Amino acid sequence: MTKILGTVGSMRKNEHTHKLVHHVIEDMKRLEPGIESELIHLADQDVHACKVVCSEFCSSLAYQCSTKDDVPAILNQMISADALIIATPLYFRAPPARFQAMIERLISIFFFYESKGGSKASPLQDKPCGLIGVAEYSNPHQMLEFLHDFCSVLKMRPVTLNHFPYLGVACQGDLQKDTFFNPLERSKELASTLAQAYKNQSNY
Repeated sequence: MTKILGTVGSMRKNEHTHKLVHHVIEDMKRLEPGIESELIHLADQDVHACKVVCSEFCSSLAYQCSTKDDVPAILNQMISADALIIATPLYFRAPPARFQAMIERLISIFFFYESKGGSKASPLQDKPCGLIGVAEYSNPHQMLEFLHDFCSVLKMRPVTLNHFPYLGVACQGDLQKDTFFNPLERSKELASTLAQAYKNQSNY
């Protein structure tokens, strides 16, 4: 059974970021009946900032973290999923602080272990993932670039689209009225592309 994990970085539930993740998941289910899905709302998670000074822990223990919060469980959910949808809005020139903290923690877990010569391959190696960036007034493409870099560091495989903005789904303002980024149309394309990426990988 294919499992899709959606991560919603917004602090606002049931708004544009969540709705776009929902659209992609529902479109994937129409394409591939039987897909299971799960959503993580960062607004509900306990996420602490990376301490960095405890790097000896994650340097010596493969893809683990000494901080006791929800980030290790989120990582385990990412590992167990067959494909990921990662979405965040742009708040004041950056993603929401809790989402940013999760990103920092995950990058640190991977970076310190690998930089110290760890031999275990990334548990997220080649994991297909789709990206969504949302903004009210600013350019949401900034968040797509931010997420693409994050996925690359963790060795995941973000899918790209054949239409602008290419790196994923972007939305500026109201997703129903955005005729520049066309988020609802791009959501359908992302669903199709992500479903195909998973099927191609499962055939190897």
